[in-house]
Amino acid sequence: MIHLIFLCKRRADADRSEFLRYWRDVHAPLVAGLPGVRRYVQNTVQPVPGHAEPYCSVDEIWVEDAAAVDSLMRSAGYGRSALAGAGNLVDPVHGVRLQTIDHVMLAGRPISADESLPKRITFFKRMQSLSQEAMLRYWRGTHGPLAASVPRLRRYVQSAMQPTTVEPRFDGAAQIWFEDAAALQAAIRSPFFRESVKPDEANFIATDTALTLSIEEEHRIVWPRAA
Repeated sequence: MIHLIFLCKRRADADRSEFLRYWRDVHAPLVAGLPGVRRYVQNTVQPVPGHAEPYCSVDEIWVEDAAAVDSLMRSAGYGRSALAGAGNLVDPVHGVRLQTIDHVMLAGRPISADESLPKRITFFKRMQSLSQEAMLRYWRGTHGPLAASVPRLRRYVQSAMQPTTVEPRFDGAAQIWFEDAAALQAAIRSPFFRESVKPDEANFIATDTALTLSIEEEHRIVWPRAA
């Protein structure tokens, strides 16, 4: 299964609440009807007071294979969607599309469609001294098990960029979920996270380019569609 991740930014002069209404009420049904979509999750990026908003939303779409990706991208519906930079509220220049493969490091209990769990996604570039293959080996074989040991972690998925002829904006995305806000805060403040997990990132990623977004999966569309 191929996992497409779209980071979308609203236009600088667009009202945030208006953008989110458009995203949920107009954009979501359009994306849901695109050919080959097996699963679709719409995420809202939570703003950080005092900081510029890098992106407003993150769309996640799962399709069966490369042929399904090609069919989706060629569809008229995709061309009309904000994923392609369409819409008066969307910044068409600064959006990012990643084509990834998921690797579940910690499955945890299934997350139901009506649950709203604290979620963080960290997008990153590998260290310049590492090839994609070497980065992936370290991320999965060394850092992944370490991060999966963070206390009170509900779920942890690594989404690795598929090989491409063009250098991607990011090489991967680490997604983590916690039971509640208290569990999240306890985890990131724990000595284990601060002294072991966080410092280990410098062994395989360019830490100055890492982007961590606090996410709310407030609009989730999941279909076990037939192939």
